[in-house]
Formats: sequence, structure tokens, C-alpha cells
Amino acid sequence: MRQYAGEMIIMDAQAITGIGTPYSVPDFMNLLLTLSSASNANFTIKFQGSMSDTVPNFAAARSNTNRWDYIQVKDYQNGAAIDGDTGIAFAGTDDVRILEANVNGLKWICAEITARSAGSASLRLQAFSNQ
Repeated sequence: MRQYAGEMIIMDAQAITGIGTPYSVPDFMNLLLTLSSASNANFTIKFQGSMSDTVPNFAAARSNTNRWDYIQVKDYQNGAAIDGDTGIAFAGTDDVRILEANVNGLKWICAEITARSAGSASLRLQAFSNQ
């Protein structure tokens, strides 16, 4: 039977640069993410993952003792892979996107808004396992 964790909020109308709320995901293989922007959004959002036993500091630089990286997501609209280092850029037009992240083996997930000059982001996740 497929396990479902319910909806979790990473960002709720976040209108500043920085990270959202990290979530523990070791029991799950796939995440569905709903990303929405508002107020003529102009920013980039990137998705972060880690295999560390304890939650890393996703707001700090990656290092040997703060192990995390940007991860790829897949756009449900057209099946395109979105490179983790590139992320999704909004340029004044608001949108709603449904994305998938393969988190098989990861223990933590988060997201970061960078290069923001306008607007806000809301990001929710639903976690699934195939067990």
C-alpha cells in the first residue's frame, strides 16, 4: 500500500530571499510539490536536499560539515527536468507549477528563494512511498 504523508508547507507567501521550512523525508521516495507565486513575482527558487542524519543549515554554504546540494525537480506540465543549480525563475508573471522530486535516499528537503526583487512564493509538498 502506498503511504501518504499529507500536505506540508515549506513556504507560505514568503516574500523575502532565504530558505523555507526543512522537512524530514527518509521514509519517502517521491514528493509532489505545488509552487505558486503572487504579486508579479520576480525571483528564482531552488530546491535543496541532504542525506545528513541531522538537518543541515540550508541557509549556510555547503561544506564537508554542512552537507546539502540543490536537487533536480521534474515539471508535471511538460515533463522537463529542471536542474537544481538553475532552479525556476519567475520574471514578473505569476504561475502555479506542479513538480516532482525523487528523494529516494534523501533525509531532508528544503527550498530557497534567491535574487528576489518582487512577489512571493508558496510551496507545499506531499510525500509518497511505494510501500
